[in-house]
Amino acid sequence: MRTRFVTLGFASLAFAFVVGCASTGGLRVEPLDVGVVREFNRDYTTVLQATRGAITSVGLVIDSDENVNDSTAMIVAKKGISVWSWGEFVRVVVQRSADDRTTVRVVSRRRMATNLTAKGDYSVTLFSNIELGLR
Repeated sequence: MRTRFVTLGFASLAFAFVVGCASTGGLRVEPLDVGVVREFNRDYTTVLQATRGAITSVGLVIDSDENVNDSTAMIVAKKGISVWSWGEFVRVVVQRSADDRTTVRVVSRRRMATNLTAKGDYSVTLFSNIELGLR
């Protein structure tokens, strides 16, 4: 009887682990208009370059950096596992709004939903660092 409870406990834990996990693939397929948004009064190329710098400056590692089309780029970054966290994923979409205006959207996800020590939302820090990179 005790063996059943232990087996059931491990099975429940494994299920919770799989169900509560985020992935870079999951971020890539989310709609591009999702996330915390901010518009910058600078051209697309300049904002994209500042965004790449901002991502690495907050300690994230770029996992993928792709052009969706001529006016949109999607960058997926991650923060690895540490003593205090299971890690996190961040997707940044940079999109040309007009000749001199560019929209940036940030989506942050914990690798595991139960990861309470994760930073959570990277948008404020990223937007600040993009602004610094544009100066």
